[in-house]
Amino acid sequence: MHNRNGLRHFSIATLALAMLSGCASSPPVPRIDDDLVKQFAGRGYLSDDRFGVSTSFATWRIQDQPLDVALAVPTGKGPVPLVVYLPALGESRAAGATWRTAWAQAGFAVLSCQLRPQDSQAWSSPRARAGDFTTLAKESYSGAVMTQRLTTLDHVIAEVRRRAAAGEAPYDRIDTSRLALAGYDLGAYTSLVAAGENLRGLADPRPPLPAFQAVIAISPYADFGGLPFPSRYDGVHVPVLSVTSEEDGDALGLVTSPYLRRAPFEHMPPGDKLLLTLSGLPHQGLGGNGTVAPPNAEHRDGRNGEGHETSGRRGGEGGGGGGQGRQRGGRHGGGMPAGGGERGDGGRMPPQGGGISLTRQALEASAVQGVSTAFLDAYLRQDATAQEWLRKDAPRWLGDKGRLERR
Repeated sequence: MHNRNGLRHFSIATLALAMLSGCASSPPVPRIDDDLVKQFAGRGYLSDDRFGVSTSFATWRIQDQPLDVALAVPTGKGPVPLVVYLPALGESRAAGATWRTAWAQAGFAVLSCQLRPQDSQAWSSPRARAGDFTTLAKESYSGAVMTQRLTTLDHVIAEVRRRAAAGEAPYDRIDTSRLALAGYDLGAYTSLVAAGENLRGLADPRPPLPAFQAVIAISPYADFGGLPFPSRYDGVHVPVLSVTSEEDGDALGLVTSPYLRRAPFEHMPPGDKLLLTLSGLPHQGLGGNGTVAPPNAEHRDGRNGEGHETSGRRGGEGGGGGGQGRQRGGRHGGGMPAGGGERGDGGRMPPQGGGISLTRQALEASAVQGVSTAFLDAYLRQDATAQEWLRKDAPRWLGDKGRLERR
């Protein structure tokens, strides 16, 4: 009996060693250091309250065409400002969930839609199947097609106002006099054109649009093939937050250098123009659809050498003349999966990888959440504390994650 027990113990020990050896030889699974991300976010901009979010999906009939919309509304009572979010080419209403959720949790209603149904299916179009992404993008970015989007956008806002006036829930909780427009990639381009950017081929006069109090342009589009930059952007007078990164490339080949994405910020009339430039978040990471697997991800541990965060600064801490930061209530949102099982990317996209670790991507995405939420509070709610945080605390909090400029 003693020998049999000894043999059994030896077998278990051998099996355990074999399993450990197998684990040691397997590459580590990339992961996000959630504690590090939470620590960084907790030192940044924090809204007055952190709301629960109710999201609904619907298909409207706009100009005799079906239009899929997603509406995220914070729980609670009272009217809330509205942010209209416009996805990139090839994305659906479910895209940008990381950004949309953060804004809804901060107390904003967020309506997401692709203004042309064919734009959401761009990657399954005949040109995409043939690999001709550049021609597809050029057609989609043309002035004539942009005119269609602006016309639809006007109808979308009118439909929200109609439903709100009729007392239809949850639209009855939306304050349609406080409007912001946000978008990523093609959505950013549409947002800036709606705000006054000029381009060749756009209808003259422009389609009528309501007044927007603020615009967020994530990965804004610019190229040398259109109007000269000064005349292209001289009509944009609303507050604008542009968001890009030093690695904000273009898989479609329209934007020849990430540096070009600075052009709107540099050439718009000064006054309430902000530019957040992140250190390394790739173009797809700016879409707010989750992290992008870096090359050779199996050899990374998710932290890319980051130590514990020391460069951030809690908004409410004193000292250094930093001003009163924001730390009332819960922190801004952490993103959500696409609701209802719906994909946000509209199918296959041109390949593009990320060059930084998953943790670094999550940290820089958190920076976008914090700065963009403060921007909405500052210009849709006229919040003086948010204005102060953007001026004084945000640059210190960002540290090496990015830089915030203003004109």
